[in-house]
Amino acid sequence: MLEISDAAKQQLTEVATQRHLDPGKFLRLAIPPVWTGDGDFGIVIDDRGAMDTAIKLAGRTVLLIEHEVADQMSKSVLDYKETPQGMGFTLDVY
Repeated sequence: MLEISDAAKQQLTEVATQRHLDPGKFLRLAIPPVWTGDGDFGIVIDDRGAMDTAIKLAGRTVLLIEHEVADQMSKSVLDYKETPQGMGFTLDVY
């Protein structure tokens, strides 16, 4: 399963709270073709799908990952840290 650092968990919780997501909407870790922005992945707002893995913190879903994507990222770490572009989410694949 994808590992999520404490810093990423904290940031996901903050983003979900600040965005005031509508009922039934969640943050999702997306890769192409769902993710169309810069980089190999991104965080988007989406509905829960039948094949999603939910990452929960304190009983609250803070991130969805499509089951197949979660399997592909089983040896990865989602982090939130300083990068050359500034603070942001990173995905380290091992």
